[in-house]
Formats: sequence, structure tokens, C-alpha cells
Amino acid sequence: MKLDLLRLENFRCFTELELPLHKQMTVIVAENGQGKSTLLDAIRIALWPYISSFDLARNAFNDPGNTVAIDDVRLQRLSNGDMARQLPAKVIMTGDFGSGAGRSWGRYRDSEAKSSKTKDEGETASMRQWTASIQERIRNPESPALDLPVFGYYGTGRLWAQKRLMENLKGKDDTQETDFYIRTFAYLNCLDPASSYKHFKEWFIWAFQSLREQQIRQLEGRAQTTDLKTAEERVQVVQQAIDTFLYPITGWHRLEYSITREKSLVLTHEQLGTLDADQLSDGIRSVLAMIGDIAYRCIKLNPHLGVEAAKATKGVVLIDEVDMHLHPRWQQAILTQLQEAFPKIQFVVTTHSPQVLTTVPSECIRILRDNKVYSAPPGTEGAEPERMLKQVLGLNDVRPPTNKATQELREYLTLVDRDQWNSPRALELRQSLDARYQGQEPALLDADLQIENRKWELGE
Repeated sequence: MKLDLLRLENFRCFTELELPLHKQMTVIVAENGQGKSTLLDAIRIALWPYISSFDLARNAFNDPGNTVAIDDVRLQRLSNGDMARQLPAKVIMTGDFGSGAGRSWGRYRDSEAKSSKTKDEGETASMRQWTASIQERIRNPESPALDLPVFGYYGTGRLWAQKRLMENLKGKDDTQETDFYIRTFAYLNCLDPASSYKHFKEWFIWAFQSLREQQIRQLEGRAQTTDLKTAEERVQVVQQAIDTFLYPITGWHRLEYSITREKSLVLTHEQLGTLDADQLSDGIRSVLAMIGDIAYRCIKLNPHLGVEAAKATKGVVLIDEVDMHLHPRWQQAILTQLQEAFPKIQFVVTTHSPQVLTTVPSECIRILRDNKVYSAPPGTEGAEPERMLKQVLGLNDVRPPTNKATQELREYLTLVDRDQWNSPRALELRQSLDARYQGQEPALLDADLQIENRKWELGE
């Protein structure tokens, strides 16, 4: 699976829009309310026909987020002040769903009637047939091993909240333990932006207990070598992926299941010991949940890839506000970590962080402004964050313009430019600014040099 171009018509806030997608990492930036999350939702809608062709990907609740819903249709104000829905509303994707590049498939709604449904166009029917045939092939024990793509959508709620399966919303969670043995179980809830951490946690506990059982059998001389190897690989893939992210930044590593710690998942630190994962910070927990979920889906879908499952599995992963909860030092590493841990996955992420933007080349960045997509200026990778704030994120001034400290600093610098540094107002401002910044403000140091130069020029 590889996505090349997303095209929208009358979808939410967009009359028409084309979003070219980078082959590995697309980073979308925009001000709040400009439609970043809408683009991720649209990609989700485009991917659903592929995923829903696998039986275990569907549950009893038909999530409207997988369709072009009536609320997704763009509203247009008429000359008399009334509003009217603009139809048809379309989500069209160009890419390769496995049968060859350059394919185009789409979904649309052409009616606002409550009884109406989302319809397919282009090669969507061919996509459904393609994936249905794949499902039959992987069920056939005589068929050779077939790689399956991984998918994920991680919204601003992330996974740690453990989305509750409310009776009036999703009904009973009827996951069977036997589903853990079926590859396509990994597609369940994969495109739900608030998808349940619960499934990853339950699967990892099952995998960890299975490993311990095989290790005990080995000690007793009853273990099958292949069974022990498979059990080790399942756990190892997830642990290695999580360690890639957590250990270099935080020192926490080695996710395990502990019976003695109230049957919880635990992490270890060389200085701080072992703690329940849910005792750690929001940043650590959100990364743990997201990366653990991606890695578990990789090894679940492609067990024949063994310990290389995370690095060898292809697919598409969507992450809203990839910088959320992360310290700037981690923001400077998160995209590199994603590409190192999952080099074959195509990522589409959104961000407000200049630190994130400095870690990718400009061809990866898409600036969304006034319902249009713009390219980023050259030289973003390795740039200083201040330049990203101005050139990519659109800030005219990196200082908060309405803040009293900013206003006083600007007023003082203006007086210096006018050679009025000895005026009563300038002296008053300088006293206040020195007390506030205590020699740490470069603009004041530059002003002092400017004053000295002007004094020399004026012969003072």
C-alpha cells in the first residue's frame, strides 16, 4: 500500500483540495481550524474499503467516521443567508493498493437524506475484490507467506485513555481469545483515532504469558523449538520498537507484564527501578501506547517476518499532533525515531512544533493555509526553530506581541534607534527590563553595542 495524492471535493471546509503525499513522511502544518485533522480523517475514509474487506476488521458498531457522513458535506451560505449542502462530497485517493501503481479509488455522498449511504467510485470495487482475495489466500495453509500492510490512526486522544466500549455506542466487545491467533485481528479498530489501548494491552499480556509458558516447557524438556521461537519474536518485536523510542530519551525500557505488580505492564529504569507504565508521564505513556500498538500490529499481521516484522512491514500510519505531550528535545527526535523503527511505513502526521519541522526536508512539509496546500521554503532540515516559526508556521514575530514584556522591550529598542537612550522613559524602561531579564536578553546586549557605536559616532 502506497498513497500518492488525496483529492477532496465539498468535504467539510474544502471546496476542492489536492494533497500530494510524500512516499515516507508527510508533515502537515496549519493554524487551528484550518483542516489538518480533516485531511487525516479523509485518508481514513479512503483506506476503509481496503481494511473492511477483512472480516475481523469490522465490529458491530458501524462507525460513521469510516464514511462520508452527512455532516462531512460542505455547507455554503446562500445569498438570502440560508445554508445549503454542496453535493456530491468526495474523497478520492491515487496510489497503489497492491495491484499496481497509479490506481484511483474514491468514496462519495450525493444525497443528504438520512437513508442515503456512502458510495464507491473509481477502482474501489477492485480494491475490495483484491483484499477479499488476499483474505482467502492467507486462510489457505498451502499458500506461501504473504506480507500484509499495517494501518493506524492516532488522534489527539491517543490510546492510553482506553476508550470505553459503551453499551449504547459499541455494544459488547466480543473479541475472542482465539482471535489473538488470527493475523487479521490486527486490523480491528486500527483506523479509530481514539482506538482502544485495551486490545494491545490484552494481546501483549497474552503474548508475554505465552512466552513464559514456552520457557517453562523448555526447562521441563517439553517445548517445541518453533513454538518458543515464535513466542520470543512476538514479545521481542514490541520491546525493541518501544526501546528505540523510550530508552535514548528517558532511560525507560523493557516492557514486561508483571503478575506481582497487580497484573500490570511495567518498564525498567537503571536508576529508578521498575514502575507500572501508567505511573509514568503523559509523554512516555502516549509514545508507549502508540509505538506498542504499531509494533504489535506489525508482528500480528506478519509473523513470518519474525524479529524484523516492525522494520519490514509496509503500510500507512496517521498521527495527529505528533508532538503532543513531548518535550522539545523529544520533538527533535520523534520523526527520526519513527522512520528508524518502521522504515517501510508511510507516515502522515500533523504538528505545531518548529522542533519537529527542523527534522525533515522541505519536500516532506505541506503548509495548509486558506484552503490551499503550499510547499515549505527550502532548507528546513537542520534549521533553527525560530526560522520555522516565521517561514513555515507563519508567525510575524517570535515574541508574544500582546505581552507587556514584549511591548516594553520594543518601546525601548525604538527609543535606542532614535538615539533617545538617555531619555527619562528609556531609563525607566531599561531599569524594568534589566530587572526582568538579568543580563539574559540578547536584544539588550545588542542595544548596548548599538549605543556604544552611536556614542562614538556622535563624539560623546
